[in-house]
Amino acid sequence: MTSLLEMEAFAGPVDAIEAAVSNIDADTTSSLTVIAPLTLSGAFSHAMIEAALVDRGLTYNRRFHPHDPVHHGTTILIEDQDEGPTVWDSQSLILTIRPATVLALAGHRGDGRHGRLSPVAIAAALAERIAPDGDRTSRLRPFVLAGNWMHDALDQAYDPVYTRLRDYLQEVGCIDVRALPEIPDPEVSMLPGVDAFALESLHLAWSSMDQEDRARALSNLLLPLIPLDLPSTPRVEELGWHRIIAPSWSRDMASQIHDIGQSFHSADNERLFLSRLIDSLVRDGMHI
Repeated sequence: MTSLLEMEAFAGPVDAIEAAVSNIDADTTSSLTVIAPLTLSGAFSHAMIEAALVDRGLTYNRRFHPHDPVHHGTTILIEDQDEGPTVWDSQSLILTIRPATVLALAGHRGDGRHGRLSPVAIAAALAERIAPDGDRTSRLRPFVLAGNWMHDALDQAYDPVYTRLRDYLQEVGCIDVRALPEIPDPEVSMLPGVDAFALESLHLAWSSMDQEDRARALSNLLLPLIPLDLPSTPRVEELGWHRIIAPSWSRDMASQIHDIGQSFHSADNERLFLSRLIDSLVRDGMHI
C-alpha cells in the first residue's frame, strides 16, 4: 500500500518526519512529549500520534500549549494556525508540525492545484511512519481528512488537498464514499432547509432507483441550499454526494465531527473534553 509520505502533497514535511522517526527508533527507552493547542485540530493531531506510539509500546506525555510547563527530551510540537514548514531540530530534538500550502495535483500542462495540508494530515503521516501496521493507527487513518474538513477552505472553494486525500483513502480501501441517502443516521443540521422526512423517504427508495433517478432526486433534495452563502457549494457537494464512512464506523465523518464540535463549544472544561476525545479516538478509532 502506498504510504501518505509518498504522495506529492507530503513532499515538504517528509524529510523532517523521516529524521524525527529515525531519532525515535534509535531511542525507544525515553519518553516522548506530544504538545498541541487546545483545539479540535490539535486533538485529532494528538490522537493520530498517540495511537502510533501506543501501537509501538512507546511511553509519552500529553501536553497542551501554551498552558503546560517546559518540555524536555524528544518533543512533537503541533501548530495549527500560522503556516510554515514542518521541521526537525536535531539539537533540541523537537519536530514542529505546521500547516502548509502544498501542491496536491500536478496538471498535464505543467500547472498544478495547491491547497492547505493540515497538521492533522501531517500527524497522520508521522503516525503511519512510526507504526505502519499498527491496529490503532490503521483505525484512525480515515481521520486524515478531519483537519481539512474542519478548516474553512471548503467554504471558499474546491479543496484539492482534501479531494486528493479522499480519493487516496478510497483507493487503498480505508473508506467508502457514499451519497447522503446511503448513510446511516446522518447529521442533517449541516444542510439547512433539507427536509428530514424527504431524506428518509429517499433513503428507503434509494436501492430501487437507477443512477439517473438518484441524481435527480438528490439534486431536488439539496435544492434549498443553492441560494445560501453557507454551506458553500463544494461543502454541499461533499455532504450530499461524498459522505465519508469507514468500515468500523457507525456514523460518517461529517456527522461525527459536527457532534464533536457542538459538544466542544458548549464544554465547561475544554481541556478535559479534548483529553477525553483523544482517549476515545485512540481507544475506539471513532467518536462514540
